[in-house]
Amino acid sequence: MHHTHILLPDDDLRSAEIRVIALLRAWNTNFDAQTEMWDDLKTSMGEARARSCLQAFEQMLQLLAKHGWRPLTIMPMETKGMSPDEAALVRFVMASTEQRRDAALAEAGFLVAPNALLPLLCAASRFGLPLLCEECRARIFAPAAKSPLN
Repeated sequence: MHHTHILLPDDDLRSAEIRVIALLRAWNTNFDAQTEMWDDLKTSMGEARARSCLQAFEQMLQLLAKHGWRPLTIMPMETKGMSPDEAALVRFVMASTEQRRDAALAEAGFLVAPNALLPLLCAASRFGLPLLCEECRARIFAPAAKSPLN
């Protein structure tokens, strides 16, 4: 029996959310995709922040693999849209990072067993923070739009 994945729209995602999905898909693809993501992160946020971000990401993935209720559905790299599992993980990472603890714990309850909730929350916030900082730096240093008066 063949089933088709239901994809959710990804048009309104922030850059940090897009980055979470891109990293999930790269880590689910192959070493070349992982290396490409590492190089991109290193270029955009510096080697130390990129290393810290990826360490937390890998810790989060280990917790999901060990304590998850089931394997997550991660779509291939070029897929337009996102799986419900990818959407849930993005919501969880952003809620953890933005200190919306109740929302993050509610999302995490659908991802892992209770004994892994707090370690997963901690790893997700350490993973998401550099991504939010990257998003803020991009907004601050974006070229200003030319006004008719300039």
